[in-house]
Amino acid sequence: MNNRFKDLKLTGDPDKDFAALLIAHHEDLVFLAKTQLEYGGDRQLRQLAQRLEDETGKQISELKEWQVRSRQADYKAQPDQPPHGSGPLDRQAQAAPTSPSAPPASPPAPAGASAQPAANLPLVAGKVESVDTAQGKLTIEHGPIPNLNMDGMTMVFRAADPAMVRTIKKGDRIQFSADRVNGQITVTRIQKSR
Repeated sequence: MNNRFKDLKLTGDPDKDFAALLIAHHEDLVFLAKTQLEYGGDRQLRQLAQRLEDETGKQISELKEWQVRSRQADYKAQPDQPPHGSGPLDRQAQAAPTSPSAPPASPPAPAGASAQPAANLPLVAGKVESVDTAQGKLTIEHGPIPNLNMDGMTMVFRAADPAMVRTIKKGDRIQFSADRVNGQITVTRIQKSR
């Protein structure tokens, strides 16, 4: 979990980075809560874990909805929102002398770009826990996903192609590839295990 959070690629946009980091943090909380619900025996801790899973799941959904909304062409920040680069930390950075030895920042990758072509992504073993055909989402219990520096866990994935969700049902053993697409962890390829 530490590596996943630490290695998250930031865009430099404070709003987008805040949302991405918070989603990663919340997904880790959900993983911990599900682990307690599956293996823990203490009633008080199980109740806390259930509340965490419910509340954090709602916050993840809100953040993901904002991510989708912020990518739309007609998205506008709130009228009273200060422009990017005008916060107190930005003013401190502008006042500080720049280091001549600092290398120039590399431009961020295009928002829609995938880190690797889908054919080159590793196949990961998993088990389908639930299918939401209306939203084009799958909940998958899976092993480590090397290209995302993600440990094995159970989480919700968006399907790159909604048609792939219709071929899968709860309980199916699968092999799948996943990558970040438009800032969301997305299943790019899926097949039933034999």
